[in-house]
Amino acid sequence: MRKTIVPLLLLSAVIATPASANYFSNPQIGMNLNIGSAPNPRPSDYRIMRLSQAEPVRETVVQPQPAPAPLPPAPPPPMVQAEAPPAPYVHNYVVFFDFDKSNLTPEAREVVAKAVDTAKSHGPVHITITGHTDTVGSHRYNQALSERRANAVKNEMVRLGMNSYDISTIGRSFDEPLVATGPGVREPQNRRAMIDLGQPPVASAE
Repeated sequence: MRKTIVPLLLLSAVIATPASANYFSNPQIGMNLNIGSAPNPRPSDYRIMRLSQAEPVRETVVQPQPAPAPLPPAPPPPMVQAEAPPAPYVHNYVVFFDFDKSNLTPEAREVVAKAVDTAKSHGPVHITITGHTDTVGSHRYNQALSERRANAVKNEMVRLGMNSYDISTIGRSFDEPLVATGPGVREPQNRRAMIDLGQPPVASAE
């Protein structure tokens, strides 16, 4: 009876299925049947078809990002040069004279020129020139001589560019000697004129 049922099942499958798919397989009984014009495929062909019809697997390769370029080294800090301290302000100069003279020697002119340079570099100043003498002669005579010596220095400073209105002159005769002596002594240190530039104006903070 088993042999009769199998042919009947096969016949009914052939009638109900198109010719291109008339394939029957029963591995348990070792039977493969293809009825119609289509060739008899093998079970392995189905696996190949499934693999061929499957979409290909696309692999995305992530390229590694290149390492960033190293930053350039920071520039060295600028060199700060310390400014030289200003020269000390010298406001007293001494001009010496020959005995009983009021004219300026070459050495005396150099001293006056230095005083003028200092006065010009430190702004407007009020200058005081004081003439002195030694103790030879009368007080009255030496008073006039001390005044002439002070005026000689003032005239030289004006010649070098100073304003005469900024210069005052005083004669002290032999009343204020640099070196104390008795009367009638020719002391070179007392035959002089003192230049006092005063204090320069202080710049106010704005």
